[in-house]
Amino acid sequence: MRSKILILALVLLFSACSDDDDSENILMVKATVRLLAPPNGCDDYIIETENDNLLFPQNLDKEYLVDGLKVNIIYDLVEGVTHQCGRIGALPSIELLEIEKSNLSNAIARPNIHLKTKYMFLR
Repeated sequence: MRSKILILALVLLFSACSDDDDSENILMVKATVRLLAPPNGCDDYIIETENDNLLFPQNLDKEYLVDGLKVNIIYDLVEGVTHQCGRIGALPSIELLEIEKSNLSNAIARPNIHLKTKYMFLR
């Protein structure tokens, strides 16, 4: 009888533990805030990750609206939602879960000129 109760307790214990599928979409990365101006951009602030992915943050606070600002972010991809950004096209939308200014940020953030020329081929 004790072995049946022990087995039942173990089954209940392990069935209570589940994998959270949403946790796979949460990422922490170093990034840069960018202002993409028309005609190539969408006149919105976006996030450029250190591996050159462009993402549209749905909830970027005003204090981070600085072109060239280095940040560390934790975000969640918003599945099925994109933001149309001029000639660049549709950018994946993200929800920022955490954002902080990077220690590498300068007192005055300098825009990254290469981003403006990076998408010139899209004309």
